[in-house]
Order: sequence, then C-alpha cells, then structure tokens
Amino acid sequence: MSGLNDELWIKERYEQVCRKNPAEYALISLKIKRFRIFNRLFGREAGDWLVGQVYEAIRTWIGEDEYVAHIQLGYFNLLVHMPEDYEEIFQYIIKLNARIRDWPYGDEYGKVYSGMGVYRLTDQPKDFYTAQYNADICRVESPESVLRNSHFEVYGETHHDTNLGSYNMEQNIRPAMDHGDIKLYLQPKVDLKTGEVTQAEALVRWIDPKKGLIPVSDFLPELEKNGLIGDLDLFLFERVCKNIRRWLELYGKKIRISVNLSSDMFNYRYFLKEYAAVYEKYPCPKDCIEFELLESIVLNQVDQVQNVVGQLKNFGFSCSLDDFGSGYSSFSVLTNTDLVSLKIDRSLFQNESDPRERVLVRHILESAKELGLKTVAEGVETRGYVEYLKSLGCDYIQGYVFYRPMPVEEFEERFLKNGERAQV
Repeated sequence: MSGLNDELWIKERYEQVCRKNPAEYALISLKIKRFRIFNRLFGREAGDWLVGQVYEAIRTWIGEDEYVAHIQLGYFNLLVHMPEDYEEIFQYIIKLNARIRDWPYGDEYGKVYSGMGVYRLTDQPKDFYTAQYNADICRVESPESVLRNSHFEVYGETHHDTNLGSYNMEQNIRPAMDHGDIKLYLQPKVDLKTGEVTQAEALVRWIDPKKGLIPVSDFLPELEKNGLIGDLDLFLFERVCKNIRRWLELYGKKIRISVNLSSDMFNYRYFLKEYAAVYEKYPCPKDCIEFELLESIVLNQVDQVQNVVGQLKNFGFSCSLDDFGSGYSSFSVLTNTDLVSLKIDRSLFQNESDPRERVLVRHILESAKELGLKTVAEGVETRGYVEYLKSLGCDYIQGYVFYRPMPVEEFEERFLKNGERAQV
C-alpha cells in the first residue's frame, strides 16, 4: 500500500485549508464496512489490495483542491468541498458511495460498502484531531446501521454528540454530590384510611447553583448509561438512613421510606454488600426501609428477583414491585417472590371515566389483596379516583392529588413536627 497519503499528510492539508477558506470544506471519516471479515476470508494481501482499490476509486473521483488519505486498515479521511444544504450533502454522499460501491473490484469480491461521518468546517474551524473525532463519532455504526449496507450521518444535523454530555455528567455529578447540589426529595404516601403520612418514596433532584433545577430526564438516563447510577443510589440511601435515624431520635416517630433499586444494582452480584456498608454507618430500624424494583427491570427475571428479594429480606429490608401495569406485567414475579407491596403505575389512572381502567385497577387490587400485598396507587391526580380506590380497599396513594415531591426539610416540618394529615 505504499504511495497512499497518510494521516500526517491530510492533517497538513487540513491546516492549509483552515488558513484559507475552511467554510467551503468538510472532513469525511470513511470506513470500509466488514473489512476485518474480508481480511479473514481472503487474507491480508487481499485486504491491502482492497484498500488500494478504494483509495484509487476516491482519488480519481474527487476534484481539484480535494484530498484523501488512508489512516489505517480500512479507514480513510477525505477533505472535500461541501455545500451547506443537507439535501445537497445527501446527493454528494450518494454519488461518493456509488463510486466506492461499484468500482470494478472483480466478481470474486463483489461490491464494497462503507460507513461515513461528515463534519462541515466553519469560519472558525476546530483543530484537526477535534474535527476528525467529530467526523468519526457520527460515522461509527449504531445498532440500527450495523446491518445496513452503506450509511452516513452529518455532525450537528442527523447526529449529535451525546458523549460530550456524558463526559460532562461524569465530571460534574460527584462534585454536585459533595457540594450538596444533589438533594433528597420525598413524595408522601397517604394512608387512605387515616390520611396520615408515615411513608414516602425517596426521589432525587439536582439543583445547580447557576442552572437551577436540572430535569431528571436530563441526567438519570446518562447516569444509567455510564454506570454512575449506582453511586447515586448509594448516595441517596445514605441520606435516607440518616434521616430515618434522626427523626426517630428527635420525634420518636418511624417513617418508612422506599428507595429505588436501579438495574445496575439489581444485576450486580455484590449489591447488598455496598448497601450494608452504608447502612452500618447510619443504622436505623430495618423495617423503615423498602426497596422498589421496577417492573421493566424484573420482567422475565424471576430467578434474579428471587435472589435479590431474598438477600434483602434476610438482611431485614423489604421489597415492593414498582410501576406495575406499565408494560407486560409479570404475575409470576408476584407469586414466586417475597414482595410485601405492589405499586400500581400512573398509566392506569389517566381517565377516571373510562370503565376499562376501573376494571383493570379493581382486578389488580383484588389480586394483590388475596396475595397479601399492600397496595400503593401512584400518580393519582383526581378526587374521583381517590374515592374509587378507597372503596376498593387500596392502602396508600402517592400522587399530586395530595402531595408533590418535597425537600426533606419541608417533609419534616409538615408531617413530623406538625403531624399534618391529608383530607381523605
């Protein structure tokens, strides 16, 4: 493959362009799809030959003041004139792809497909390696594109770099915990017989000093993707234990708080060891702590549910099934594990005049009662549903009809100091 331009060469061309008219250009990251498989099937020499052929197909197609370089294996960088209009970019890539795909490689090898990432330069272009990264990141095959023949994405248009957000999240979440920006919030669970609040669910809020409240949807999915959700789980659990213990000492009252067990912790073999270590630092009555398992996590994992619930029960904690009815509810989980309560998903309380919703809710509550499970209706917002749930013997309601999530300090003031009750 001697004679092919390399990365240093294309970097020099890139810097020349940036000094003159960068906004007219784009850097394209191009990779021959399934190139490693080709090498295994036909051998390294054939692979080298293919790289040379693809290079030649591109070199003889691009115009004046446009450049191509072989970076490594089946990976190339192109520096070419590129319009701003997406439709024109699309047509350009179609023609480039056809040139590579239909180059006469011979009957033995057939057509060659490629993945491409396009990064348009601006009047104030990034350095070469940043531009190369931007092109690479939208060229990399997604689960949807891996089985397609050729594919391409345009940076900033059809592709947005979520990795930058993930990186920032990793850098910011721990300082936010240390500085007290990550806060424990509690949403009360109202006893439908008495109106008392002796239970709540632990929730998280991120209140940045400059940005204000950061939506949960902006950071929780990222923490789940990058593996930091377990750190957040333990952080909140520590604060739950601290407050339960403090309230018992100050007011002589036991508050039962449920905490969510993320999928990372649910599938982590030694999860209980992590929670036990936190608990031993701030011991409190174990019957005041309940772990909520999301229905979406436990579905079709009865053995793992039995294992997790069994470990928690043996330690002294209890478990409930959260979001029941949100998807394909697994009744086998209810009949084969030692759960103590069932939380009915908010999706079943959207339209109180819909008789179908009422039928489903009634049957779920009747089944739970016969199985000896306590029941919590989550996301209830209307008085009509409060009355209906009372008539069916539902135990608790957790919803805006009574209380929104609130800071720990407000919860303490209203329900421990003042003994506030909801009007049920």
